[in-house]
Amino acid sequence: MKKIAVLATDNAVGSHLMGVRDFFDYANTLWRYINPNDEFPLFDTQFYATTGEQIQCSNGFILPANPIQALEKADVMIAVAAYTYDKPGLSAYLQQAEPMFALLHHASAMGGLVASHCSGTFAMAEAGILDGRQATTCWWLKEVFAGRYPRVQLRMDELVVSDEHVLTGGATTSFTHVCLALLERLCGYPFASQLSKVLLLDRHRLSQQTFMDPRFVIGHNDSLIERVQQWMQQHYAQSIGLDDICEQFAVTKRTLIRRFKAACGETPLAYLQQIRVEKAKQLLEGTDLPVERIIEKVGYGDPASFRKLFSNLTQLTPKAYRQRFSYQPRIIA
Repeated sequence: MKKIAVLATDNAVGSHLMGVRDFFDYANTLWRYINPNDEFPLFDTQFYATTGEQIQCSNGFILPANPIQALEKADVMIAVAAYTYDKPGLSAYLQQAEPMFALLHHASAMGGLVASHCSGTFAMAEAGILDGRQATTCWWLKEVFAGRYPRVQLRMDELVVSDEHVLTGGATTSFTHVCLALLERLCGYPFASQLSKVLLLDRHRLSQQTFMDPRFVIGHNDSLIERVQQWMQQHYAQSIGLDDICEQFAVTKRTLIRRFKAACGETPLAYLQQIRVEKAKQLLEGTDLPVERIIEKVGYGDPASFRKLFSNLTQLTPKAYRQRFSYQPRIIA
């Protein structure tokens, strides 16, 4: 029997805590169904609180838990996300999460499976186990993450990133896919695939790139770059190049690129491309404008290059995106 240790602070997302336990309970049930003569369950899932013997979830529910000091060894350690959507909340979470850092670091050093998702990835990074590794995090905290942990190779094109024995997931509901990736490691692909069908989990779910909106990404502390971002949000439909931005804000190209990368983890023109793709997504969702007209409205003159850009950033073509996300009324003949 494998031990799953779920590490959590107060203000943890209740559905994530119970969701992890439910996932591995479902795995136990399916295993018993397939192997009726096997008397032992596959997994024992236990909660561990960073303070005391209970976890007060963000939704007000209180769950009994083991004190984290009682945890000596586990086959898997999962740092569950807290309900965090701004910098003060993130700071409060990391203060409460400090007791789990040494445990996560030791487990990783010994080659044990360690995992997290959403804001929980910050606990992994604070523990130092993501340095030099590829990882992902929730998309609205990506700029904060990139600035705080420059030694982590941040990837936002995958919902779950596995780097040897370290697994990280994207925002919110990605914990289900982190659990699925862990199950595949522990029990093999066939069993994980069977459970994904029972739970209606799409193993080929799109990355979180499809859902990113630059307007809701939590900012940084560089006032110049914040003004540049606001200006690009207002002038995205115009023909804008680096020279135009530098002239507007009286800054050299070298300084602009350096400070933009430090603040956002990307170049100014890459950010502008994201804005244009987001505006195109909104028009695809809410209008019946032809794709070529939408491309013009967001400031692109080359339809072919924009289609390629759109597909790279969303993993869908504009047509496929409209089919999936349009809220225009559908007439059924």
